[in-house]
Amino acid sequence: MKKLLLATLLLSIFSCSEKEMKTDSVVNGTINNTTEDTLRIRSGEFTKNIKIADDGSFADTLAIVNNGYYNLYVGRERTAVYLEKGKDLSISLDADEFDESITYSGDLSQENNYLAKKYLATEETLDIPKLYSASENDFMTALNRFKKKEDSLLMASDIKNKAFLATEKKELEYEYISKIERFENYHKYYSEAKDFKVSEDFYNPLQNTDFADTTAYRNSSAYQQMIETHYSRLAEASSNENDTDYSLAFLKELDASLPDGYAKDKLMFNYLQYSLQANESMEQAYAIYKNSNPNPENLKKITDRYNTVKVLTKGSPSPTFNYENNKGGTTSLADLKGKNVYIDVWATWCGPCIREIPHLKEIEEEYSGKDMEFVSISIDVQKDHTKWKKMIEAKELGGTQLFADNNWKSKFVTDYAILGIPRFILIDKEGNIVSANAPRPSSDEIRPLFDSVL
Repeated sequence: MKKLLLATLLLSIFSCSEKEMKTDSVVNGTINNTTEDTLRIRSGEFTKNIKIADDGSFADTLAIVNNGYYNLYVGRERTAVYLEKGKDLSISLDADEFDESITYSGDLSQENNYLAKKYLATEETLDIPKLYSASENDFMTALNRFKKKEDSLLMASDIKNKAFLATEKKELEYEYISKIERFENYHKYYSEAKDFKVSEDFYNPLQNTDFADTTAYRNSSAYQQMIETHYSRLAEASSNENDTDYSLAFLKELDASLPDGYAKDKLMFNYLQYSLQANESMEQAYAIYKNSNPNPENLKKITDRYNTVKVLTKGSPSPTFNYENNKGGTTSLADLKGKNVYIDVWATWCGPCIREIPHLKEIEEEYSGKDMEFVSISIDVQKDHTKWKKMIEAKELGGTQLFADNNWKSKFVTDYAILGIPRFILIDKEGNIVSANAPRPSSDEIRPLFDSVL
């Protein structure tokens, strides 16, 4: 009997130890009405792709690095999920009503169902145009009212997880500060008051905020957004005050304000991998990053981009293309020699691209009969070829409509180091670059640029 009791005790101890040692998390569930075959869970350096079966089910084990917020992607839809080491989560949703249908069960169901409710509540109650077009006082009144609603929603959730509650309270504070940081720029946009400036003491409530907390930067996407917004605001103010290039002002602000390490490097790298362009500030921008004690792997990537874009300076021969023309056959850059060529690199799924179409059609009509050829190059995937043709017809797109041969990996796209769209390029009559990153059709700068080459 004693041996049996001892064996039972040892088994109990062994079982408890195994439970305590569990660090992996099982994530599973079902997605109805999806055409995707993979979902992705991502945060910082962590990425996990999970296969979606034909019946919409999925399951996998995650060895997450940190407890906290992760982004779950299904195609172009995204939602935030909270994960902890050793705790499992089940997800159920309908792709046709992604945010409205998502529900959670399992160890972290309370936390994640709260996050789903929080997102829907924000969408329902926060009218962004109305909020940011309001006066300074009305904006703060509305924002504080909204913050109280968010705090009440968290309290009403009755979540017992102290780690989550502490984390979420910080997230709400970071999001609140980010909204304040954005006010001046957003107010200019939504109220169309281009010369608007906030009052001198507007940012005083933020003076005790730590904008150099590198630990928070690693663990919180809301904190990342907050400090990116903060330093962007400071850089824009410095750029306007000193009449200097924004890119240089932003990089200098980060270099002076943040200690060497992950946060500074990540912010500089994320900015430069998309924004390092062939212009007058390119050399100095690259030098600032190179001398900032960067991560060697990131430095190599930025150096590769620098070596690509430095040959795209004004007056250099443009990379060429030869793509399918919607009207039949193919069209190359050589076919257009003798005309200035304004190129729009776009895709049918790109919202900002679609918003430029009315402006593009307007300026195309305005410069009709002049030596200006308008070329739109779609980087849609092959399966959306028919969608591309239908959109050309539905939106009555003019100019020369081309379909790139390998979407993002098409040679013209990689030669111009294009990582984001829409992207506009101006080439002169001889096939030389006028601007590798030309103004958008909606910009006030586009007509003076056109007039300078005609």
